[in-house]
Amino acid sequence: MKFAYWRFQLFLLAVVIALSGATASADQNYARPELLIETGDLAKILGQPNVRLIDAVEATGYQRAHIAGAVNIFYLDLSRLDERKKNGFPLSQAEAEKVFGDAGIDAGTQVIVYDSGDGPSASGVWFVLDFFGHKNVRVLNGGFRKWMKENRPVTQDVPTLEKKKFTAKPDAGRVVTRAWMEKNLRTKDAVVVDTRSFNEFIGKDMRPGASRGGHIPGATHLEWTRFSDKLNTFKSAEQLEKALNQRGITKDTKIVTYCQSGIGRSTDVALAMKLIGYDNVVEYSGSWEEWSVDPRLPIER
Repeated sequence: MKFAYWRFQLFLLAVVIALSGATASADQNYARPELLIETGDLAKILGQPNVRLIDAVEATGYQRAHIAGAVNIFYLDLSRLDERKKNGFPLSQAEAEKVFGDAGIDAGTQVIVYDSGDGPSASGVWFVLDFFGHKNVRVLNGGFRKWMKENRPVTQDVPTLEKKKFTAKPDAGRVVTRAWMEKNLRTKDAVVVDTRSFNEFIGKDMRPGASRGGHIPGATHLEWTRFSDKLNTFKSAEQLEKALNQRGITKDTKIVTYCQSGIGRSTDVALAMKLIGYDNVVEYSGSWEEWSVDPRLPIER
């Protein structure tokens, strides 16, 4: 009897975990819940032929363990500084078509992106796909860490991929260039949001790729970590909106986000904003790597 009782309790716990994993996004009152997928919902569609799962971490992390069927695309490999300086694009149209086509993605593919659960890598891949016109992409809420915490299966097997034709359709309106940012210093057409750490913002922490410490003059500091909880799942719509409103940012505000590399922390904040219907947000893709290198450009600390 005792064994049967505990067996039943474990069954109930499994049901609760599955249901919470499937409904969390719906319970957060997001304007666009379709941008996320919960672990329970992902478990139901694994292995479907039209689904492509992307692990956005470095190759070493992917090789240790990943979700079955996932292909590895490290998010920083989708950010080319020379392209970002040229026209604001994260990488060239030809590179995007090769990377995503080789990953087995075409117009009919449902893409799900995840990362370790310790950082904003998945949002970087989401942004680049969305920028190049692929809207059928969702981010795994809580990432690999939440998947593991729920004792879901992992593997070291690398899937065999069939290459597909990915047609890149860049949306130049999703990014701004350095020239636009310089003009905005005078016109104040947009609120510029620095999503890096506070020590980076005040110039005490200089990451590789930065030539000077500090921030773009007039930028509002909103560190990306403010938008997620301990499991790196996004906070509720009410909490996200409160964090923005405290900085005077509303749905009517034109917003430009930036970080160190123009992909990752800034795209994570952009994703949080999109979740709650803040659609007037663009990326300064050159970000601090581009701005800090030119001594003629002003900075603040």
